[in-house]
Amino acid sequence: MPQLRRVEIGNGVYLEVVVERRNDLLSRTEVQAIAHHELKSTPSRSDLREALAKAYSRSPDSVYIKSIKTSYGVGLSIVHAHVYDSHEAALKVEPLYVLARHGEAEVERSKQKEGGKK
Repeated sequence: MPQLRRVEIGNGVYLEVVVERRNDLLSRTEVQAIAHHELKSTPSRSDLREALAKAYSRSPDSVYIKSIKTSYGVGLSIVHAHVYDSHEAALKVEPLYVLARHGEAEVERSKQKEGGKK
């Protein structure tokens, strides 16, 4: 069985990279990992972003966390992330809602109808 890559986040929390797939067409590495955070809160997107950037020798603005799925009471989270070769490559590909989650774009929300009960 291949050796799994372990990425330290700090304070006893770490990532275990399960799947690492290179996508040359989009200039990125697609990462699926398990975050181990027993008896601690789920790691933040910014913490995960910085840890993955350090592990893959990239700047944090070229790492995008697509999803974090936490199981209740287990202390494990499944993380799906994209690590781009450059920030410019990421801006060409990532959807607006992902950029907004990382504070790089604003998504306009449709105005809801003001009708209803008063």
